[in-house]
Amino acid sequence: MFIRLKTLSITILLVSAALAQLPAVNESAGTTGFSTLKIVYSARAVALGQALTGVCESPDGLHFNPAAIIRMENKEVGTTYMNYFIDAKGGQVQYLLPRDKFIGWGFFLKYLNWGEIDRTDVDSSGNLIESGETFGAYNFIAGASTSRYISDAIDVGGTLKVIYDQIDDAAAAAILLDLGMIHHPANEKVKVGLSVRNIGRQISYYTENKYAEKLPLTYAAGLSYRFNDQFFSMFDISKATGENFAAKFGLEYSINSDLQLRAGFRSNAADWNNGGTLGFTSGISLGAGWRWRNYRFDYGLSSYGDLGYVNQLSLNYEF
Repeated sequence: MFIRLKTLSITILLVSAALAQLPAVNESAGTTGFSTLKIVYSARAVALGQALTGVCESPDGLHFNPAAIIRMENKEVGTTYMNYFIDAKGGQVQYLLPRDKFIGWGFFLKYLNWGEIDRTDVDSSGNLIESGETFGAYNFIAGASTSRYISDAIDVGGTLKVIYDQIDDAAAAAILLDLGMIHHPANEKVKVGLSVRNIGRQISYYTENKYAEKLPLTYAAGLSYRFNDQFFSMFDISKATGENFAAKFGLEYSINSDLQLRAGFRSNAADWNNGGTLGFTSGISLGAGWRWRNYRFDYGLSSYGDLGYVNQLSLNYEF
């Protein structure tokens, strides 16, 4: 009991400290490379405001907290398709293998294709000149996760992943590690999670001078609370290199055992509110999930204000 209370107290302190710094402005905003590491490929997670660090027994632990992929009842294979900005398209395929209550495994492959991009030159006056040519850009992220049972109160996990970025004829790669923990307090309705994502180093470079890109190292703490069989809530606080602190919220309501409605909000999406018609919607997300036999269909829609909306559709099969 003492260990459980101590762990929960530390988590609350970390969350409180992070909340106190939410209004702060980060001087390094926008200075990291490999920014696609921050893109989440999961319709359910997108609909819930990406607030899943403290959610257990979840395949979305592959994105947020690798400790969450343990205690799942069934094996699962799934795929997600995403319609991103400026005609970019991406997605993920994943495989979850829960061995028993003591160990779980997960594997994934993410991709993003930016399509054809117009090539421009700059004249002596600094004006952009259309060249009439195009170039491509894409990236892949491959990874493997594992989760371990430590005690009835603690699960831990880790993810090893590699990212490869290609922009025109230049490419770079990095190898990274995610670490996470899920705490199960005495109150079974509450779950607490901590994670550190994108610890790593660059292994190849875009240019011959081997300029090293900053990686988007991310710290996150999350809390989830299940009010009853129908109503589920979650809250995250996170801090990534080159970004301010961000708060994320999610709510899930089960109409019945097969149909769920979802809503969420991300405070960091306010950066996309530039005063236009849709600026007030920045950070809002909506979605739904439907289960049929062993299949699960999820849809998520997230707003980036006047920049537009991102749509994701996921299909998973349990066996």
